[in-house]
Amino acid sequence: MIKVLLVQVARAGRSGEVERPSRMWFHGVTLPYLAALFSHRAEVEIVDELSRPVPFDHECDLVGITFMGAALPRALEVADRFRARGRRVVVGGVTAAGYADDVAGHVDAQVIGDAEGLIDPLLDDLEAGRLRRIYRHETPLEDLSSAPLPRYDLVDPRRVGPYFPVEATRGCSIGCSFCLSSHVHGRAQRRRPVALVERDVRWLADRGRRRILFVDDNPMLDRRYFTEVLEAIGPIGVTFTANATADVLTDGPFLDRLAAAGCESLSLGFETLDPANLAAIGKGYLDPSTYPAGLAGLRDRGIQALGMFVVGLDTDGPDVFDRIERFLLENRVEMAFFHILTPVRGAPLHDELAGQGRLLGLHATEHGGDRAVFRPARMTPEELEAGFWRLQERFYSIRSILTRLVLVRPDRHYLRRLPTVLANLYFGWLARRRRIVI
Repeated sequence: MIKVLLVQVARAGRSGEVERPSRMWFHGVTLPYLAALFSHRAEVEIVDELSRPVPFDHECDLVGITFMGAALPRALEVADRFRARGRRVVVGGVTAAGYADDVAGHVDAQVIGDAEGLIDPLLDDLEAGRLRRIYRHETPLEDLSSAPLPRYDLVDPRRVGPYFPVEATRGCSIGCSFCLSSHVHGRAQRRRPVALVERDVRWLADRGRRRILFVDDNPMLDRRYFTEVLEAIGPIGVTFTANATADVLTDGPFLDRLAAAGCESLSLGFETLDPANLAAIGKGYLDPSTYPAGLAGLRDRGIQALGMFVVGLDTDGPDVFDRIERFLLENRVEMAFFHILTPVRGAPLHDELAGQGRLLGLHATEHGGDRAVFRPARMTPEELEAGFWRLQERFYSIRSILTRLVLVRPDRHYLRRLPTVLANLYFGWLARRRRIVI
């Protein structure tokens, strides 16, 4: 039987080494799902570099590599080292698709887009000794009804916690200007049958994995569909977290359904508080004036908010960092993640900034959202980076944590926020060491 090693490569830190936590916050779904696609013809092992070192001496017939954004240089290094040992290497994933030319000289083959339906041709060619350079579908797959159960059994629970991943949808129809996902997967969101989502959640719950992370870009884009998901998984008795656009805050009945089904937190794509910036990136339908009431309603239902922000957009000046911090404090947002705008090749923003001569010549994937790789419109790159780190440190400072989470009037959900306080303290430790929080 063919032996396959699947590797999720991690970003190297400022020291040049992978900074490996004692336990991963969660394990992605990509490796277990790919393992399921290979398993009918191959013996598969998976390695996430954040959980353990890459086994370069592993005996196998094929190495499959995937990675996110800033891990590109490390991924090319890993591919080169495996090929130097005589291993065949294939790479896939959203970032690899955007940087296909950079990757080409370091691998034997590339899978671009959806992997379903491409594994058998890939393995046939591997056995025949004639791998093609590119494997891809002419158009994104529309039917996800044959999705196998991910090989969750290959994930070592001692190295991961507390969340396990489930995919309900793929792609996002919004198409934010800085997002590469819609460029690779298309603007049409595809939905897995609810019965398959329920199958995955139930398999995990039956084995004691009762905290679920929906890894989708935007699973609640079609609320009618996700309501069906909630009705299916609610009786299983799990808790879950997921991504959502901020307009979900205005839909009280839907928030009620989320809470009843076990939603413990939402990662909300605020991106920016400026309506002009929202319009520019393709989210002009959002209304920041609705956020305070919406966040209060979320908190009343026992659902925590994780605010997602991008800094460096065209109307952002040096005061943007103070405005974001003030908004988060006033609305007692439990956690927030910040990123410097990064023009990834393949996304519309990259071509726009290149046409304006604003790219600084730095390879965007050498950085993970903590470096300015372009000239902002209303501040210098140095001001953008300094403000970004100052915002990280101040939001996760002891004073901020006390204001948002501790020195508040206790409600029935007060004690449930203790793990969030601990997470805030850890993220503050990271920020003070100039290590990006997420």
